Amino acid sequence: MNKQSKERKPGFWDRVGIGLSGICAIHCLLVPVIVALIPLWPAFEEFHEYTHFIFFIAIAPAVYLSLRKRHQSPKITILLLSGLFVIFLAWYFNETLGEYGEAGITLVGSILLIAGHWLNYKSKSTIKA
Repeated sequence: MNKQSKERKPGFWDRVGIGLSGICAIHCLLVPVIVALIPLWPAFEEFHEYTHFIFFIAIAPAVYLSLRKRHQSPKITILLLSGLFVIFLAWYFNETLGEYGEAGITLVGSILLIAGHWLNYKSKSTIKA
């Protein structure tokens, strides 16, 4: 087995990060719709309380692993770390922000993460080409 077959394709963790951040953004956009459609929402509030923390725990390793290899732009690092920080803030201040504030702040974090992962992925694919 050669070294290349042991390593993942360039940008693997960026693709994972884009997917997780996209799921997080979709979650935030759909929560108001789901709240309106599900009459048993109070039964799901306990689960929803931990959703942003679960997303944070899932996204953090993808950010770390995608940043461990060098890239050409500090803008990528700033986007990824600020997006992760914004997601954390949305979870930490969820009581203060309210449902719509939390969703809006998390959406901003998701957009920052998607942009950072996309730029990182593109920079890695242009280096290999």
